[in-house]
Amino acid sequence: MDGTKALYYGAIALVILIGISVVLSVISAIIGLVGAVISGIVSLAVLAGIVYVAYKAGSWLLGDDDSASLDSIDSIGSGSSSTSVDAGSSRQDRLRKQYVEGQISEAEFERRIGEELETEEVDDIDRELERER
Repeated sequence: MDGTKALYYGAIALVILIGISVVLSVISAIIGLVGAVISGIVSLAVLAGIVYVAYKAGSWLLGDDDSASLDSIDSIGSGSSSTSVDAGSSRQDRLRKQYVEGQISEAEFERRIGEELETEEVDDIDRELERER
């Protein structure tokens, strides 16, 4: 019976080793899958960063930078006076363009156009006063 016991224990040991091998293989596959998913996410994030930098560089090189747009919006909204009628109409054109492109709402467009027209009237009065002097 010693031979049968040894065979029995050998079979149990073989089943345990096969079970451990299967469990380790499954864990290894899961770790590999998680690594692949994380690697994919990191790759997409890096690619998105590169695309964003390329877009910003292109916008800057073409002179279509968002910060320039914000500066022009601030200068339009500030009501600063201009010495030429062309500058006033160009500010109005920029406001129209911003409204058409959806950068500003209709209410904001109307408010700024109103301010621009008031500024033009003040500019006209200033020019008339300077001519009289």
